Amino acid sequence: KKKGNNNKDESSYILRQTSFRAIEELAKNLGLGTTNEKTSRKRSIVFLPAVQVVASFLRHGNSSTDFNTISDENTDGSLASFSIESQVLSSALLCASALIITLQARCVAHLQGIVKPAISMLSSVNKCLCHNKIEIGGANHQSLKLVQLSIIRTLVAVAEVMPKFLAPFLETLLAPTCLPSISIKHDSSDEGVAVETMTERLENAIATKSPVHQLIPILSKAIKTCFNCRKAGGCWQEALPILKILNFSISQSSRSDLSPVVGQILNALAQTYGHELSEGRNLLLNGANETLLSLVMKLSESQLRPLFTRLREWRGEFDSSNHSRSVTCKRFAFWSLSAAVCQKLRNLFLPCMSIVVGDIVKELEYASSCLCTPSKAKGNKRQKIQDNSFAFEVETLSPLQPLLLCLESALKADAHEGGNWIRSEDGRRYRMLLEPLGKLLQATVPSDFVIESDENDRRGSVSAYEMLIQGVGTQEQGNISQTLTALAAAAGNEQLWKPLNYSLLEACGNDKRADVRKTGVKSLLNIIQTLGEEYMVLLPECLPVLSELLEDEDESIIALAKECVQHGEELLGESLEDSLR
Repeated sequence: KKKGNNNKDESSYILRQTSFRAIEELAKNLGLGTTNEKTSRKRSIVFLPAVQVVASFLRHGNSSTDFNTISDENTDGSLASFSIESQVLSSALLCASALIITLQARCVAHLQGIVKPAISMLSSVNKCLCHNKIEIGGANHQSLKLVQLSIIRTLVAVAEVMPKFLAPFLETLLAPTCLPSISIKHDSSDEGVAVETMTERLENAIATKSPVHQLIPILSKAIKTCFNCRKAGGCWQEALPILKILNFSISQSSRSDLSPVVGQILNALAQTYGHELSEGRNLLLNGANETLLSLVMKLSESQLRPLFTRLREWRGEFDSSNHSRSVTCKRFAFWSLSAAVCQKLRNLFLPCMSIVVGDIVKELEYASSCLCTPSKAKGNKRQKIQDNSFAFEVETLSPLQPLLLCLESALKADAHEGGNWIRSEDGRRYRMLLEPLGKLLQATVPSDFVIESDENDRRGSVSAYEMLIQGVGTQEQGNISQTLTALAAAAGNEQLWKPLNYSLLEACGNDKRADVRKTGVKSLLNIIQTLGEEYMVLLPECLPVLSELLEDEDESIIALAKECVQHGEELLGESLEDSLR
């Protein structure tokens, strides 16, 4: 008797699946054989009862299927049953998709009965795939992916055909356990790739077709929800696809559409920039910076300055006594976004840089006070640099590298425009920046200083000093040597070059540290190569020091000194051998 009931249930499932597939095919081929819109509209009315039936079935299917119980560990015979159920659910969802495309606004009355259970099922399927024991490629995995793909296909139909009617469901759809969670678990199977492709299509449809004034507030709230979720560290991974949708939506919108929602966008970015855990920090920063750049490119120059001012206010005033993680993260994020915008806008960003020159000087002075303060008292471990004990937390200096990248980018842009920005106020701005930068040439950098490198992997043979100060492996990430070269290029005259040259020669003459001497002569070489003949007016001051470096114990320093001399000879057109004796 029991076996007979199972056969009856299986027959019922097969009959329903066949019916849904038949309706789907009929709906897809409705327009064939006629080009008359009126005739096509009359035909479509026939399918209205089918929408009601599908919606009713999906509500029932959502409540009757317990996805939480699906696991490869179950051996009670439920596998075959779920396989059949999943196929019927998939057929019903694909049928709903075809009906939505065919009927469009005529099926609005039944849309909630389709979309709401579909989103609920998507969340349940995602949880099952993330938390239950499901082997990729197994029968349960294939069934769950089939349902997942069909759900997303149905939502794509709504998003592409009737985007305004999807808006009421977006908040639920963008919850951490729903659409955003699909991208967390990497799935390279054929089913996984199909789902990923369809998910991107849904995200693009949401971003491009949803009204901006409705979408942006929802996305902002969704991002906030991700970072406030109960999971340890927040659901930062789930925030990434939402940022992607936000970025794409901004890039496809007009300036007039975006102006009323700029505040909402900044709220979303502030939530992202404020992420305090190191895990996922770079991914979030990159996503937020790309989104900010999309917004900036839509704004006028007059709108840019107030926007940057608001971001500076969010960061807060620099306080060297406040070493909280939250403050440090904000500082790091602020200089990171500033560097990204400056590299994009170049000289157009210089008026905004004027707002933060004082902040840059404070940051550099703080860094030099931490890294360049010599030991003053015996027994005070917090001041014994030679014992690798420092009177500060290394993490508080993490904003230094993105700040250097930002400053270098600004100085390069200024040099291209003639250097008026750095030479303003009779060179006061230049001198304020040069003093701490010059000191940092002789810094002592802790070995545990976290430094971003171009290779994204610090090489064991390269010290933290070489990376942060000398610029080894950090040419695209920010360092002292390249910033000084950019400063010299923007300064553009002998009077301003002299104190900079003095700092370089002072580093070259450090008889206790070969790494400092190497940084000094390498920076001098970079400046000579960059400025060329103009800098030769200061070569006589350099020759005595270069003469000493040619007899250095370090072969690499000798090679750099020789290169400086060779460049000088080529630029002057005469030998410097007599001057070096």
